Amino acid sequence: MPTPVTTSRVSARTVRRLAPPLVAFGEFVDGYDLLVMSCALVFLTPAFALTALDKGVLGAASFVGAAVGALVFGDLTDRFGRRAIFVLNLVLFVVSALASAFVSNVPELVVARLLVGIGVGMDIPTSSSFLAEVAPRGRRGRISGSLPNAMWLLGAITSAGVAIALQGHADGWRWLFGLAAVPALLVLAARQLLPESPRWLQSQGREAEARALYADLGLEPPAHVAPAGADGAARGYRALFGRRYRTRTLAFALFFAANGLGGGVSTIAGPLFLAAAGLDKSQTMQFTLYGFLVGLAAVLLGALLIDRINRRWFGVATALGALVFTQLLAWGGKENHTLVFTCWLAFTFFTWIGPGTLAWVWSAELFPTALRGVGVGFTQAAGRLAIAVTAGFGPTVISAWSLHAVALFSAAYLVCALVLLAFPFFATTGADLEESATEAPVAGQLGGTAELATPQVLTDVGAVLPSVFGRDVLPDGGSGS
Repeated sequence: MPTPVTTSRVSARTVRRLAPPLVAFGEFVDGYDLLVMSCALVFLTPAFALTALDKGVLGAASFVGAAVGALVFGDLTDRFGRRAIFVLNLVLFVVSALASAFVSNVPELVVARLLVGIGVGMDIPTSSSFLAEVAPRGRRGRISGSLPNAMWLLGAITSAGVAIALQGHADGWRWLFGLAAVPALLVLAARQLLPESPRWLQSQGREAEARALYADLGLEPPAHVAPAGADGAARGYRALFGRRYRTRTLAFALFFAANGLGGGVSTIAGPLFLAAAGLDKSQTMQFTLYGFLVGLAAVLLGALLIDRINRRWFGVATALGALVFTQLLAWGGKENHTLVFTCWLAFTFFTWIGPGTLAWVWSAELFPTALRGVGVGFTQAAGRLAIAVTAGFGPTVISAWSLHAVALFSAAYLVCALVLLAFPFFATTGADLEESATEAPVAGQLGGTAELATPQVLTDVGAVLPSVFGRDVLPDGGSGS
């Protein structure tokens, strides 16, 4: 019988197969449930005679909750471990998702959506930290960025598909909300098999357990992991906003917020913007689904590139691409469905292949193990609050500006590009996880050049995708992390 992996109950080979997909599958739940509101509003508007203010509050509620959950539990996952939070968040999510399906008025639904968001927010810093900490250096971008975003989009695609199937039913929104509890319950049960993060164990001084777990997972232990509280007595938010990490914390929070503000145009507020372009309910649902499918294709293509090129310059280029196509969408003319469709898909492609995925990679790379959870939590909270702004004010701005409102929100991508140009520490490709958390890669390293690391990148589809989504996501041994 195979020896169980340290801090788990199953064999090392099983953990290598299941750990990253099981952690990333939490983002399927996130994508389904946070995006389901954009589709549910189509059902809820006649059911509860929603005003523009009601739509804004309902759309923003779960994102505000997610920000609160990320802020509070990002710090707690650094203090008590990644594994402990995995259980709590999904229990809360399952209960509140079911509650959303049985509400009888708008205030009850707002409260239920806030609780759903808190459950999602608890998972984000925990899962992001765990994925980065078990990913080999050469595949960290794919595992901690592309994989969770692919899962997130699959959840969003599922929500759009279910909404299309239920569009003829007046109470379809109840099924949309309630069904989110099913995958969450399955993930909750399966995650009981996961071990603790070896880097977190090492940061807590539990060296023997960490070494055993590195060996079980086939990972080369890092040369050094700073212990918790290494900077004097500071830890948590005090250390995060201390002199050493304040600049990168605020710079990346600004990037994440700007990405959330602009990205909300294609996600939570997407159907409202499409309706403003003159599409009927059926067309709006279909365009939303097509956008998510293109986003998924972009993430998969990005998986071929994210560990091979300079992430900083890739982020600049794709942010500017998203800016161009959203401006064309805003000013191209209402009722021109061909132009709307083309620009919508192009914008979606650029935001998902670039800023949307890179933000997740950087959120875990830019902070040391002892501050990774709180760093991810704070920056993700900034992004979620920005999405809440798009969702909350989008209906009002759309009612006043119609499709031109897209131009206002999408200008945030110019901010993304400027932040990346201003700070070289975003060039993290190829750097050790702890090195990328303390300094920018040296010029001439893989992360210090804006060119491809290999001319064969576009011929590696068969090799890359199995390594991300195949049976053994983690190596059998020898890969540095």
